Amino acid sequence: MGSGEGDIDIEIIQSLVPKLNPRWNSLKYVALEPNPIHRDRFLERLEKESFGKNVEVSVRDDYFQPGKFDSEQKYDLVLLTHVLYYFDEPYQAIQSALKQTKAGGKVVIVHQTATGIPQIQSEFMLEAKGNQNEMFTAQDMRNLLDTQSHPHEYHNVDARLDVTECLQGLENGVKIMSFCMECDLRQLQEAKFAKILQAFWRLAEIEDSGKAFINEPIGVFVLPVPSVTVEQRHPEDKEPVIDYWQLAQRFDWAGTFLSKYHQSENSSLRLLDVACGTGRWLKAFNYYIQLDEKIGNILYDFLDPSETSIAQASQKIHLPLQQGNQYISTIQSANLETNAYDLLWSMHGFYMVPRQDLAGVLKKCASLLKDTGVGFIALATRKSFYVDFYEQYLQIFKDGKGEGFTSAEDVIESLEECGIEYQVHKIFYEEPIKADDYAALEHYIKNEATVNCFNKDKETEQLSESHEITLEELLSHPKMEQYLNSLLRNSVYYFVEEVLLISFHAN
Repeated sequence: MGSGEGDIDIEIIQSLVPKLNPRWNSLKYVALEPNPIHRDRFLERLEKESFGKNVEVSVRDDYFQPGKFDSEQKYDLVLLTHVLYYFDEPYQAIQSALKQTKAGGKVVIVHQTATGIPQIQSEFMLEAKGNQNEMFTAQDMRNLLDTQSHPHEYHNVDARLDVTECLQGLENGVKIMSFCMECDLRQLQEAKFAKILQAFWRLAEIEDSGKAFINEPIGVFVLPVPSVTVEQRHPEDKEPVIDYWQLAQRFDWAGTFLSKYHQSENSSLRLLDVACGTGRWLKAFNYYIQLDEKIGNILYDFLDPSETSIAQASQKIHLPLQQGNQYISTIQSANLETNAYDLLWSMHGFYMVPRQDLAGVLKKCASLLKDTGVGFIALATRKSFYVDFYEQYLQIFKDGKGEGFTSAEDVIESLEECGIEYQVHKIFYEEPIKADDYAALEHYIKNEATVNCFNKDKETEQLSESHEITLEELLSHPKMEQYLNSLLRNSVYYFVEEVLLISFHAN
């Protein structure tokens, strides 16, 4: 959408062509460009290119108008490259793009970050142009997607803008500067132009060759379109919480498995479930994820320190998943085969991994993956009730002493320390429980949110049998009551959960 003269499009087509076989037979690439000058230049460039008989490229004289653009044709991939600055309502444009995308497809947004030209824009665009309508950075985009709780991957790509001709004051350089400032700088007073030019000089790095560059990293957002959108819970899903249902519906698991299948050297996949527990996530996966029928065999290995939990989890295996090895161990002490797994995941299983062990555990997990493998860790953030409530408990009842849950932020910090690249998919939801539903409230607070922390050394002991504290004491303490009341709206508790699904690859 908004292809311009096709600079990026031609690069993308050239990168896709070698990857067509064996998964796809052909590539149909449709570009929308309403500007006749840009469109004609794109068509002229295409005449000089040779992509092969199985590639069809068309450049259409068409506007993409959110809410009005509705093509019967759906696409596997929809690209919005440096165009969302120009929409009054960017999220409406994103929603329209998603509607044009096939189930299991992706919308990819390429957008400027706040570093580089946006720094100059924020300082001078209002004065030069009279408004800042096109000021919209990747951070603004991230905030927008987070506000809408829209699942996405984010990649930061290092990039530089060649401003050599700008600093030399050449005609082409002034055109580049005008493009950056969204107005014709030749119309400015000389003093105002000089200030903008000075800003370019200030940000530029001059190389020994005399070339000048401004560091301008690019943000790339990948928004999956779920193969199946699960609006309602499965009738047999009797889980007391919606955690695993949310994890199942808010990420393209079917597409991920199919991708790993195509990358695999044989017809089967191998998966390790770290801290599998009693298999609650596995049960949700069976309910909500429909894997491609091409995937005939997935060897599923279990790892958990509780033999009883593994026994229960193994009862939830269904084809194409097949029973693999069982490791009754912590991830720290388990003897596992390196470079062996196509997939690895731990869903709400890292809360009890001590923070000082995280680096070693994450390096180990990365080493277990094949070169094409991917690992996933789902964990609540410090904003979430799961993590925050126990911190409140420690402050109120233990004078701040004691170790709380390991959070998603702890995992990210350790990944960065280890130099392991990762992507984050944010999932936000609220668990509603009526204030007068005492049984549900008791279960959520005592069992779901705190049982592991209150009984760290006694895994099987229930909180109700603990000498530590009772639900009545929790609810009756003035400070705890004040904290819980902050979550109360119209006689319903809304327990906020912000979960990060963190993906990473082999080191």
